[in-house]
Amino acid sequence: MGSIPDPLEDQKAQPQIIKLVTQPAIQTDPCPVCSSQLFPYFHGITDSVTGRQFDVLKCEGCGVGVTHPFPEQLQPHYDGYYGSRHGITANYRAKRRIALVTKMAGMGQGRHLLDVGCGEGTFLQAARDRGWQAVGTELNPDPARRLGFDVFNSLEECADLGPFSCVTLWHSLEHMTDPRAAITKVRRLVADDGVVFIAVPDFEGFQSKTFGESWLHLDVPRHLYHFTATALDRVLNQTEFTPVAHWHQEFEYDLIGWLQSALNKVLPTPNVLFDFLSRKKLRGTLMDRVVSGIAMPIFSFVSLPLVWLGAFARSGGTLLVAARTSGQRLASGTGD
Repeated sequence: MGSIPDPLEDQKAQPQIIKLVTQPAIQTDPCPVCSSQLFPYFHGITDSVTGRQFDVLKCEGCGVGVTHPFPEQLQPHYDGYYGSRHGITANYRAKRRIALVTKMAGMGQGRHLLDVGCGEGTFLQAARDRGWQAVGTELNPDPARRLGFDVFNSLEECADLGPFSCVTLWHSLEHMTDPRAAITKVRRLVADDGVVFIAVPDFEGFQSKTFGESWLHLDVPRHLYHFTATALDRVLNQTEFTPVAHWHQEFEYDLIGWLQSALNKVLPTPNVLFDFLSRKKLRGTLMDRVVSGIAMPIFSFVSLPLVWLGAFARSGGTLLVAARTSGQRLASGTGD
């Protein structure tokens, strides 16, 4: 004869059952980088542009994050998104990046450089000033074309201009639906002694771990992938590149990452300060804007040591990698 169910035990079990039912299901598709299992990591992140919600899955092997599901149409999530793409720091950013290129690859001296996702062309201008024959790709090529640059809509369209001695992907790889396929295409365009630079937000950095779903640079669903150093190096190795140098900070990215992510934790409207600095249409209430303005100098003072701590600990908000086709370290470059 079976035992009689205990109503009290049933009541205790119900909250646990409800918790299990409401959790997102385990994603069974393998990791696109290392084929390990993906598991739910963030759930119900709201896109600041469209209001739609997305999840982020994480690989138990290489640590890469994958936005889920991929939007059927990406364009609605970019409407009004960029503003002035790099805001008030554009020129500083371009100078810092071309200094890295010069350190690793030397002056242009008429050699060819390709900037994948060149935006308004600020970095192309800095590269041209250092002697590079610079071209770019961009979904909206008109702003950079107005500066006199050849800008294409895809890598295939600029293939005849190669081989390129330098290819840069400054915060563009995370937007691509198939990063490994994109880097495979880049590999075909790079000269035998060429250098590739890739910058992405660091999904394993202090900022990501501190702020979680409120992290500014998570930016779903425009960021389809969320890279770790392990995952990015693996993609490069899979596509016949060898990483030769790593950096763990882009100052203005890391600083605004600390500032805005902290504000996102306490304000109902996300990215109010970031929208103002990048000259986008302002959102949120008057109180959101006042609090953001008052907090900016205070949070900046607190964030500065955190930026340098992240870089020193190799756990910043941004990850930069230089890679070569030959796998040999350039004489002028430094790595980890």
